[in-house]
Parts: sequence; C-alpha cells; structure tokens
Amino acid sequence: MATRDSMERLITEIKEKIDTAKKELDETNRNGYDVDYDYTNAQTDLEQAEAEIEQMKLSANHQQREQLHRLHLQVSQVLNDMYLDEVDLNEYS
Repeated sequence: MATRDSMERLITEIKEKIDTAKKELDETNRNGYDVDYDYTNAQTDLEQAEAEIEQMKLSANHQQREQLHRLHLQVSQVLNDMYLDEVDLNEYS
C-alpha cells in the first residue's frame, strides 16, 4: 500500500504541474505564439506525471487508486488540450 505521505506528495507535485501547464496553454492561446520551450517542458512534465500515477497505482489500495484515476483524468485533459492546440498553432501559423 502506498503511504499517505507519498500519495499527498505525488498529488501536490502533479497539481503543480497541471497548473503550470494550464498557464502555458493559456499564454500560448492568448498570445498566439509558436510553441516554446516552456510549453514543451510543461507537456513533458505532464507525460511524466502520467507515468508516476501509473507507478503509484501499483502499490495503492482501492481508495487511492480511485483518487489517482481522477488525477490521471485531469492530467489527460490538459495534455490533450495541449496536443490539440499545438497542432492548431502549427497548422495555422
């Protein structure tokens, strides 16, 4: 079973990554800039977060897996928005 501390630490870190990615996504959409290093780095962080979630699920109990699943859905949503916006930005620039 995953410890409470490790779960809380992972959730906090991933929520920070989500917030950073949302800010990058908003800035890129608002300014219409090409995708830059910070945007790409935020994407990479979210991809790593998905892997960390999957790894934590291996040692999590049922309740923790549910919590991790909800977190995974949040990460996936932002990551998908970033992928789609990157395609749109590159297609119409």
